[in-house]
Amino acid sequence: MHRSYEPMSIAKGLDVPDDNGKAPRPMKTYAAGALAAAALLAIVGLVAGSESIASLSGEPQEKWNDTPCGDKSVPKVDSDSRILVTGGAGFIGMSLMASLGSRDAKTKPQFVVGIDSFNDYYSVSMKRGRAQRLKKEFGYEVIEADVCDTSVIDKLFEEHKFTHVVHLAAQAGVRYSITHPMTYVHNNLECVVSLLDYVAHRKPQPAYVYASSSSVYGLNKKIPFSELHAIDHPANLYGTSKFADEQIAAAYHNIHGLKSVGLRFFTVYGPWGRPDMAVSLFTNKIENGEIITLFNGGEMWRDFTFVDDIVQGIELAMEYCADNAAVFNLGNSKPVKLGYFLEQIEARLGVKAKFEYQASNAEIKETYADISKAHELLGYQPTTSIESGLDQFMAWYKKLDKRTRDEWAGGRFKAGRFRK
Repeated sequence: MHRSYEPMSIAKGLDVPDDNGKAPRPMKTYAAGALAAAALLAIVGLVAGSESIASLSGEPQEKWNDTPCGDKSVPKVDSDSRILVTGGAGFIGMSLMASLGSRDAKTKPQFVVGIDSFNDYYSVSMKRGRAQRLKKEFGYEVIEADVCDTSVIDKLFEEHKFTHVVHLAAQAGVRYSITHPMTYVHNNLECVVSLLDYVAHRKPQPAYVYASSSSVYGLNKKIPFSELHAIDHPANLYGTSKFADEQIAAAYHNIHGLKSVGLRFFTVYGPWGRPDMAVSLFTNKIENGEIITLFNGGEMWRDFTFVDDIVQGIELAMEYCADNAAVFNLGNSKPVKLGYFLEQIEARLGVKAKFEYQASNAEIKETYADISKAHELLGYQPTTSIESGLDQFMAWYKKLDKRTRDEWAGGRFKAGRFRK
């Protein structure tokens, strides 16, 4: 069933412990300072939406508040490209690397490498499986390291002289952010500043594309969500950390002239998808007769977007040039009601779902992407319906043996939703 209308303060130099009780490397002074500046920018950004200053006439980029590059440019993705993908063992990271590796001789990058911490937020064995696929099918390596470790980043840059950086590594999850806030500060803020600061000081600066999220829109009442809307109703820490990333990117453009593209992903699903996301989570629970928890009385709509469509958008964004910190929605622009979504999974499994309702103020009732900007400026055009996408997901899922399906469904996100 589709919608019918169109969709803490951190002291300087302090160590931030992760959720395993381990202390990451000390935060550099520049990172702490930039993090404080980002916090101020985020506050300003909450009340200074771009809608009021946007002009709906003139040059295509300008009407979306992007500044034309003029005689500047970003490198094309072709046989001369050398690309670093953070979060390379993640769902979207692996899918992007596989897509790049499937290109023809003229457009296939000269070199692609991933980096990933292989943390246990969800199944490490699933992440290993993705990395093994990349190695076997494309010869691509995913290096095990923390993006915050600048010594690793520096070694990789010195060896490969990257033309593009696609930063997809992050601490994901809305509900997990309620009980484990500091892991979001480390992964989604400190590590972003660390990488951005390194990239900004490279000569020449590589093209920089990064993952934001539809969660930045929070409790926004205007539907569909547009890049021109003010971001002033945060719903959870995860979304707030992603909006802060956009503000940090803007600060680095202002200070260092670093052009960047932030991509607000809308509910990505597909083969190899994260087990904490609705498609994988619900499928495994229904198969095993477990109870599914539905929030907001089940009255929720999600703009489910197939991973191949998201990857198309990322690759287009890697060649986009605007002399500012640009942002784009990447969604399907066809929200699906949760009840219809569950029915589709039930039909493909031949099993009825068991569910219970639970109240939550952290969950957004509806996500709906206005993709006009991405369509006009990038040429982005999603083509996968929820029915077709679920068919492709289920075909992949059923090829896995039952033991692997259950093993890959696990992770710290399950035990860690509540404080002990």
